[in-house]
Amino acid sequence: MNKMTKSTLAPTAPNERIHSIDAMRGLALLGIFFVNMVDFHSPWMYVDQISYWGDDWNQFLMNAIDLFAQASFYPLFSFLFGYGFLILRNRLTDRGEAFRSVIVRRLLFLLALGIIHFTLIWHGDILFTYSLCGFLLLFFIHLEGKTLIKIGLSLWLFYVTIFFLLMLPFANADLTTHNPSAIEQSILVYGSGSYTEIMIQRLSDWYYVNGGLNGAFLLFTIFPYFLFGAGFAKKGWFNGDVSHLPLIKKMLFIGALGFVIKVSPFVFDSYAFSHLQDSLGGPLVSLFYLSSLSLLYYSGRRLKVFEWIGKMALTNYLLQSILGTFLFYHYGLGLYGSVEISTGVVLLIGFFVLQVLGSRSWLKAYQYGPVEWVWRMVTYQKRFSIKRNRKEGNSHENH
Repeated sequence: MNKMTKSTLAPTAPNERIHSIDAMRGLALLGIFFVNMVDFHSPWMYVDQISYWGDDWNQFLMNAIDLFAQASFYPLFSFLFGYGFLILRNRLTDRGEAFRSVIVRRLLFLLALGIIHFTLIWHGDILFTYSLCGFLLLFFIHLEGKTLIKIGLSLWLFYVTIFFLLMLPFANADLTTHNPSAIEQSILVYGSGSYTEIMIQRLSDWYYVNGGLNGAFLLFTIFPYFLFGAGFAKKGWFNGDVSHLPLIKKMLFIGALGFVIKVSPFVFDSYAFSHLQDSLGGPLVSLFYLSSLSLLYYSGRRLKVFEWIGKMALTNYLLQSILGTFLFYHYGLGLYGSVEISTGVVLLIGFFVLQVLGSRSWLKAYQYGPVEWVWRMVTYQKRFSIKRNRKEGNSHENH
């Protein structure tokens, strides 16, 4: 194997891109946006999801988000990260390039960006967490695809089963996260506080979700999907091979069962079933979305609307946070705590349409999103043009 120099390192060539993966990323961003929008404009972490939203229309929309989006898209995004991680490894090693040094730079950039994100923009960051899970994946990446999937299943089902059994005896207990003082504090700070006060509250909210024992749960709530993604990539699933069609159709059916599980808390008034809704139903619905899009692309059709968004996933993700906080925090328009779910949904759809149009327009002139461009230069330690080479076409990277 020839030793590769720094100058030979380069992003993925245009003909190597998997368009269905881009579309899946775009769909995942839309789903995550539906969940995040509620957190942008309301103290979502601290409210009673059953009664806080008031009238029937807003509660209906919240239930719809709960059923179709909540806990159903971060597993998909995590899966795609693991899938792209393995693709990057394969392509670098096939070209004789050093995978570890490249991926370490890539993950360190993501780590730094995540810290900036949850410190200066929004507490609900996923980039910091993904970078940590990426470093952890390095210890498993040499394993066979089947083994990766088995380890992922073990971690995932252990978490699902243990907490379901632990919560069963407390079916009638009042374990609500409704916290009036935290709600009042959030509305006061985000709605009328200074930037420094908002930053302190933002860090407090981030630690509430990610700190202490909650951070350890990431091993069971995020990392399994990284393993699934890497395992699926090693097995060659979702790569366009028609021989995998029967398997993907089976996954579609299994994934559809997730909707049944996600409805269960509306039938059984139990915190144990609320746990199942997110920990088991959510990931299965992710599999349904993943399989559905894959089958669509097997049929020869494409969803370019989601592809455009997915090719600039990192830029678009950060733009959603920037817009969301500007609209609702005091240093922007200061609408925090005064917007209903229905208004948030309308704003979300409008901005997502603008993101689609903006991504399409940007990619006509440029090869990468602006954040992706910087990320790639850090990753490959090389400066290269962001402008599109019309003779070669787009060369957007698939990971």
